[in-house]
Amino acid sequence: MKKSQRIIFVLILVLAFVLRFYQLGVNPPSLDWDETALGYNAWSILKTSKDEYGIRLPLTLRSFDDYKPPVYVYLTVPSVAIFGLNDFAVRLPSALLGVLTVVTICFLAYEIFQSWGVGLLAMFLMSISPWHLQFSRVAFETNIALSFTVFGAWAFLAGLKKSKLLILSIILFGVALYSYHSARIFVPLLGLTLVAIFRKNLFQFWKYCLIAGVIGIIICLPLFRILTTTEGRMRLHGVSSIADPAILYQSIAKIEEDQTSGFPLGRFVHNRRIVYLRTFLEGYLYHFNATWLFFRSDLNRHHAPGIGLLYFWELPFVLTGIYLLLKNKPRYYLVIFAWWLLSPVPAAPTTQLPHAVRTLNMVVPMVLFSAYGLYGFFEYLKNKTFLVKNSLLFVFGCLLFFNFVYYLHQYYVHMPVEWSFDWQYGRKQAAAATESLKDRYAKVVVSTKLEQPHMFWLYYLKYDPVKYLSEGGTSSGGFAEVRNKFDKYEFRPINWEKDQFEKNVLFVGLPSEFPGDARLIKTIYYLNGEEAIKIVD
Repeated sequence: MKKSQRIIFVLILVLAFVLRFYQLGVNPPSLDWDETALGYNAWSILKTSKDEYGIRLPLTLRSFDDYKPPVYVYLTVPSVAIFGLNDFAVRLPSALLGVLTVVTICFLAYEIFQSWGVGLLAMFLMSISPWHLQFSRVAFETNIALSFTVFGAWAFLAGLKKSKLLILSIILFGVALYSYHSARIFVPLLGLTLVAIFRKNLFQFWKYCLIAGVIGIIICLPLFRILTTTEGRMRLHGVSSIADPAILYQSIAKIEEDQTSGFPLGRFVHNRRIVYLRTFLEGYLYHFNATWLFFRSDLNRHHAPGIGLLYFWELPFVLTGIYLLLKNKPRYYLVIFAWWLLSPVPAAPTTQLPHAVRTLNMVVPMVLFSAYGLYGFFEYLKNKTFLVKNSLLFVFGCLLFFNFVYYLHQYYVHMPVEWSFDWQYGRKQAAAATESLKDRYAKVVVSTKLEQPHMFWLYYLKYDPVKYLSEGGTSSGGFAEVRNKFDKYEFRPINWEKDQFEKNVLFVGLPSEFPGDARLIKTIYYLNGEEAIKIVD
């Protein structure tokens, strides 16, 4: 790197840090249920070496019966130890690794293109990427998995020159496998593809490859055991569209209809395997929809209002980058295309598609396509007249600046207000209110319609994990309607026709759960002014 490039590198690094750490514990306006679960379990492990269920140093967290991979929780343990149990501490590992990913993609791009210019452009684009920023600022496991995947890919490509890095690569990929469910599909596919592309190079370092292979098997052994258990497969069954029995029933019904009508090929056309394949392909292709990528994304928690996963001005540069890669075939260009085409595979057989969380890996090839297209654009301008060159640069600069400022405005001004419902805002305020009132009552009943309320109350009240586990800990996960209790708090469904006759009890629930004549103690509002939670005597 030249001196001027090193200065640009530092400036982009500062930008990436500021964008990920500014108001980290404040915006988004509330932790969601998974974030509180990660935070409280990290605190529990710090104080007791056990999770909320009493499992010592778990390799998988039962949580809400989604059996979370453990890496994020263990990364949060030192963060909570230093800063205490708070929103900043819980989101800190994601923000920190997000910054490191921005740095690493610069070096990854250099290994692919052998150009610091492309590397710095990729670093800049990743630093301001709405897709990457959205998940670098929240405690989402997918961001951790992405980071270790990028680290592993860089170590692999660098290891083709410095063979010892191949061992580091397998370790980093191994950590990704224990970071997020989707990584358990994507990382092996990417790893096998890298081996296939560079098999001749790897043969020269067969000793290091052998060591890396043995380490990889050792890393994966506990994972094989986890994935073969009923608990380990529960997350897959919970989100899989292919596991939906309705598909099988529809297939059988259509075959029977065709048999009745005399259509001989019905058993083939409506065979469940054909239906499963079609479902998978539809889910896969959803993720190449330009409207989804550049203009609207999917769930509200996955993007800012009016903003897609990528900036709209990136679209022509992404297309240009793809064209130039196919035309020039720079070193290792197959890596980018393989990464791009493999990214939607883990999400394809699941529900709620397209899905920005399960396909976060796609941000890497999109950034690399855009960076290479932008680099080609700058090279093209070098031979143009002063007027043409500066006119095009001015237009490009205006598009970039105003789109970026618009994104920041939408994220910091509108998102907290418009989408506080989606971020489960109000649980913190409700927990604080009930804690100040509980001494007046025999018990406090919190409705399970508040979505995993026991975890919000444990987290925001900082209920001592030692005491919680001594009382039995969590008695059920997210898919079992079994009551959870601690202190004076009881978490269960509210049936007001029956519960209204209970005396000396404080009730907390959705506004729709209480009639207008209920004795209201406090109403908690979303940031847009709508009623969120009611506390009733």
